[in-house]
Amino acid sequence: MDYQKRLYALGEILEEDSIDGVLIEDTTDIFYLTGVELSTGRLIVHNRGAHLIVDGRYYESCSKIHFLTVVLWEPDFLTDLFLEDLSHIKSFAFCSEKTTYQRFLDLEKIAEVVHKEQPHRDLELMPSEDFVLQLRCVKNPEEVELLAEAADLGSKGFDFICSILKEGISELDVVRELIIFWRKNNAQGISFDPIIAFGSSSSMPHYHPSDKKLEMGMPVLVDIGVKLRHYHSDMTRVVFLGEPDPKMKEIYEIVKGAQEAALKLCKPGTRVGDLDMEARIWISDRGYGEYFSHGLGHGIGLDVHELPVIRSATKYDAVVLQPGMAITVEPGIYLPQIGGVRIEDTVVITSDGHRNLTNRPKEITIIE
Repeated sequence: MDYQKRLYALGEILEEDSIDGVLIEDTTDIFYLTGVELSTGRLIVHNRGAHLIVDGRYYESCSKIHFLTVVLWEPDFLTDLFLEDLSHIKSFAFCSEKTTYQRFLDLEKIAEVVHKEQPHRDLELMPSEDFVLQLRCVKNPEEVELLAEAADLGSKGFDFICSILKEGISELDVVRELIIFWRKNNAQGISFDPIIAFGSSSSMPHYHPSDKKLEMGMPVLVDIGVKLRHYHSDMTRVVFLGEPDPKMKEIYEIVKGAQEAALKLCKPGTRVGDLDMEARIWISDRGYGEYFSHGLGHGIGLDVHELPVIRSATKYDAVVLQPGMAITVEPGIYLPQIGGVRIEDTVVITSDGHRNLTNRPKEITIIE
């Protein structure tokens, strides 16, 4: 990855907004910009470079990175840094969504000391949007291939689940076996706790698996994601052990049609609000609108949930799809006490449409 190019891109955003520097504490954002994995740390990107602040655990290894100025954390080090190395900074941004109130108070204290020690200089603190997450929205070709690799391992996990489904197995049994399978196949971790829901439990979108055992005729909702080389996958399918209930077959086909309609709009220039509405109207026109209770999808990358948020009537409604954006498309219908269906793919927007990374069938699958 060209981390210097990413730092330069962030610098251009800061320059456009007349900001001299920005504080970044989210460790995933720091990894995106520098390639450095930390459990805690701070990165200050400014108009003359970037300072990475770490504790003794990381100082030696990070000091070898030529495009960063690495600073060893010490008490009150930030104040000294702003008085000396960063004395050129007059406007300093922090992400209002990721900065704690205590950190804001710390920054205010630093600004007061700077003004006292350097009366000619005011350090203006500026709450800002999440500049880094905006950059992370659009993936480069290398990131797309990493997402594809994660999606492939995720899909293989789904295949494995289908191979072990049988009467008497419990939801938690499936979860345990899946995690072992992924570990044997070099997974870095899971993207989220797997959702394995049997029978009527599939009507709860964020269900937590239990000791419930699988019986003939039950739907099996599988929502799983795996982390591989820092990037995540996310997919959902519903299969049936034996012949499904007619109502479940009906809503399955409706959800499948809703996803197909939405996927046709997965191309540059589509507003995410329109994408969400396409699936929502499809389901509503067939009498199940009130049972589609969540947004159509979300961005995915270094985090399993990133921008853009794919939902209408939100502040993200007017966001336009661009080549390189990676999103999920996951309509669903959930009938209390009966069951639910969700079909989810991860797709990457291309110059002329999209690339579907979730290459698994969507026809009704019956496991005998």
